[in-house]
Amino acid sequence: MFQQLEAIVRETSKVTLTLKMAGDQMAVVVMPGGDSKEAALRQPLVLTALPAELDDGFVAALQSFHGVHRSLAEQVSATNEILQAAEKSQAGKAQKALSKGSKAALPAPASVTDGDDEESSDDDSDSAAKTAAVAATSEASAPADGKTDLFGLL
Repeated sequence: MFQQLEAIVRETSKVTLTLKMAGDQMAVVVMPGGDSKEAALRQPLVLTALPAELDDGFVAALQSFHGVHRSLAEQVSATNEILQAAEKSQAGKAQKALSKGSKAALPAPASVTDGDDEESSDDDSDSAAKTAAVAATSEASAPADGKTDLFGLL
């Protein structure tokens, strides 16, 4: 029995074993310790039976519990590794996107003046003409049903 307990103790670093009599039956609680954040890995094995039945089946029940516990611990570990790798990958993608975004800066918008000097009024009339041309082009390519034609925008 202690050889089977040894494997659980090595994996979880601590096991609490509680025995209690309830009439003729004995309740055995095997509670794995450790610092796992997963609640499933902290679930105890609880057996209630006659002492003779526990003699016959405790080791088998303990081995089964240990196998499931180990499998669950391995799954949790693998999932955590996958999540950490995905987190690093996404952080790298975000860094690349930010670095690309800082290189391709948009041009500064043209400043609007009071219209006192003649050059700015010429610029205003040029930009007004360009805006009118763009509006005419978009109206011409707009379908009759009022929805935007995405191919027309290209």
